Amino acid sequence: MEQWLSYAIMAMLTGGVAMVFAKMGMGSANEHVALVIRTSVLLAMVVANAWYAGALSGVRSVDNKTMLWLVLAGLCTAVYWILYFKALKTANVSMVATIDRAGIVVTVLLSYFILKEPLTPRLLLGMGTILAGTLILIWK
Repeated sequence: MEQWLSYAIMAMLTGGVAMVFAKMGMGSANEHVALVIRTSVLLAMVVANAWYAGALSGVRSVDNKTMLWLVLAGLCTAVYWILYFKALKTANVSMVATIDRAGIVVTVLLSYFILKEPLTPRLLLGMGTILAGTLILIWK
């Protein structure tokens, strides 16, 4: 198995577990407090990982254009998590997580139009399946 695929599968598994843990951990905490705690742990782990890898010194070499894209990605991620935790607080994690995965369709389309990545028939079929599943879930 290629290394990137191993990482992607492990990310998928830990991401799925994290959502269930987040829902379980919301109990008496409101979604804002829950998100602050989760994100604080995330920040600490990410910084520790970069420090361990010896990569923190590389921050100074990041050019302005790259920094802009990373800051914009960070802002989008913040808005995403705020909205995700608001939904998670009041709905079943299985529904929220499944609908959330339809973001893959947005990612693939943007990667095609902006990054000029190829759209293969297999990718289109997968996207269509994800979109159909999402529509089935939200259709009343």
